[in-house]
Amino acid sequence: METVSRTLRGMPRRVLGAVIAAACWCAGCAWRPAQLAPLASWPENDETVFALDADRDGRPDFWEYQRPDGRKQAIAYTLPGTPQPGPRIALDALPAYECPHLVIVLDGVPFEVVDELWQQGHFRLFYPPSRVVCCFPSMTDLALAEMFHTGPCLGYQAMYFDRRANRLSDGSAVYLSGRNSPWLARMSYRCSLWWDVKVYLDPQAVFDHEVNGLKRAFRAVETGEAYAYSVGSAGLATRGGRPAIVRYLLELDQLCEQIVYERHGRVKITLTADHGHNLVENRLVSFDRLLKAGGYRPAKSLRGPRDVVTITYGLVTYAEFCTRDPAGVAACLLQHEDAEFACYPAGEEIIVCDRGGQARIARGPAGFVYDCCHGDPLDLADIVEALRREGQVTAAGEIDADALFRATVDHRYPDPLARVWGAFHDTVQNPPDLIVNLRDRVCHGSKFFGALVGKVSSTHGSLNRLNSTTFVMTMLGELPPALRSREVRPALETLRDRPAGATLDIAPHTSRRF
Repeated sequence: METVSRTLRGMPRRVLGAVIAAACWCAGCAWRPAQLAPLASWPENDETVFALDADRDGRPDFWEYQRPDGRKQAIAYTLPGTPQPGPRIALDALPAYECPHLVIVLDGVPFEVVDELWQQGHFRLFYPPSRVVCCFPSMTDLALAEMFHTGPCLGYQAMYFDRRANRLSDGSAVYLSGRNSPWLARMSYRCSLWWDVKVYLDPQAVFDHEVNGLKRAFRAVETGEAYAYSVGSAGLATRGGRPAIVRYLLELDQLCEQIVYERHGRVKITLTADHGHNLVENRLVSFDRLLKAGGYRPAKSLRGPRDVVTITYGLVTYAEFCTRDPAGVAACLLQHEDAEFACYPAGEEIIVCDRGGQARIARGPAGFVYDCCHGDPLDLADIVEALRREGQVTAAGEIDADALFRATVDHRYPDPLARVWGAFHDTVQNPPDLIVNLRDRVCHGSKFFGALVGKVSSTHGSLNRLNSTTFVMTMLGELPPALRSREVRPALETLRDRPAGATLDIAPHTSRRF
C-alpha cells in the first residue's frame, strides 16, 4: 500500500500531473497474454486427462495428465500427422538444476486465498502451497530483503525518521533511488518505477504491462534462475480486495500453463509473495488529535520532551512514532478504540501493552522470553504454558524458537516474539521508538494517498495472520508446510540441487502440515 504515496509525495504539481497523464496514456499499450483453451477432460486409468487447444482452431493439440494426488505430472503434444497425443513428457524427469528456474514474486497475497484456489483444482502444475510468515511490520521492502538475504532496509517505508539528522527522510528520493529496496538488485524484471504512479489508479493496466514484461524477460532465460516482481498485484488487491486477488491469481495460473507449454516442460516455476492482505475495507484514522489532547506536540523533528514525529506514508495497518517518551505516548494512543496493542524498546527488553495489560519480551541464548506482568497482550500465555509442559521452555523462561514458530503458525499472531523483536533490532537501520498495531478495518498513513485511492478494500502491515502470512508454491518439489521468509530461498535451493526423485530433508520445525 505504500507504493504510490512514496512515489508521488513531494513531487512538484506540474511534474505530478505530467507523470499521471503519461502513465494513463501508456496503459493503452498493455495486452493480455494468450491462454490455452480447455476443450475436455476425462478419467483414464488412475489419471485425469485434460485436452487443450493452443492454436485456437477448435481441436486439441496439447494434453496434460493429472495423477491422483492432484498434480499434473506429464504433458504431450500432437503426434505429427494425427490428432492424437504423442509421447509423454514427464515434468519431473529432468533434474531441476538442468532446467531454468523462473520465480514470480507478487506483492500482497494472503495464504488462505491461494490455498483455497489450489484445493479447487487450480495451480496443479505446482506442489501444494506452503505458508510463509513474513517479518513485522508486514511490508514489502522488509519482507523481500529478508527473503533475499540482502540486509536491513533503511526504514519500514521509504519515509522514515533519520535520528542522526533529526528529520524525516525524503520518501520520494529514497524510493526512486531504490535505497530502501536492496532486494531489487536480485530481480531480472521489475517494471519501471514510474508505472508505480498508476498502480492504484488503474492497477489492471499495470499488471497487464508486467505480465507481458516478465514473459519477455523469461523467454530470454535458458539456464539458471530469473526473478520477476509484480507491484500491480498490490494495486489490484487494494482496490478490489479478495475478488481482484482471485482474478489475477487465475490469470497467473494460465500464464504458468503457457510457459510450460512453450518450454515443452523444460522449466521449473515458483510463485511466492512478500506478505498477506487483510481482505476487508479499511478507513483512514489519525492520531494527531489524541496526541494533542494528551499534551504531546506532533512535530517533524524531536526538540522538546513532548514532541512526537508520526510517519504518515502509504495506508497500512500499523502506525510508527518517534518520541522521547514511548511509554507515555503508548498509553495515550491506546485510548483509541482501533489501537490493538503498542510495543517499544525499554533497555534490553521490548514492552508490549494493550488496554488490558503489559508483557515484556527478552532474548536469551536459548530463545525468547515472554513475561506477562499483567494481562496477555499477545494472547500467548496458554501456548507458552503448553510448550513448558513439553519441555520447550528453559528454567529461565526461554522458549525454543522453532517450537514457538510451530505452535503459532495458525495463531492470531504468528511467530510474534521473534517478529516484534526483529522490528526493533533486525529489519531496519532506523527503527521508530514505538509501533501501534491496528485492528483490521482501519489503516494509518497519508491523507493525500487516501484521497487518491478512495476505497481501500484491503491492505497490510500488522502482526496478525492475514496481514503477515503469504505463500510459496513451486514445481521443484514439495516444500515444508510453513516457513519464515528467510527460509524460502534456502528451501528452494535445496530442492533445485537435489537429484531427480530424491526427497527433501524437512527441518523438524516444519515437518507437518498445519
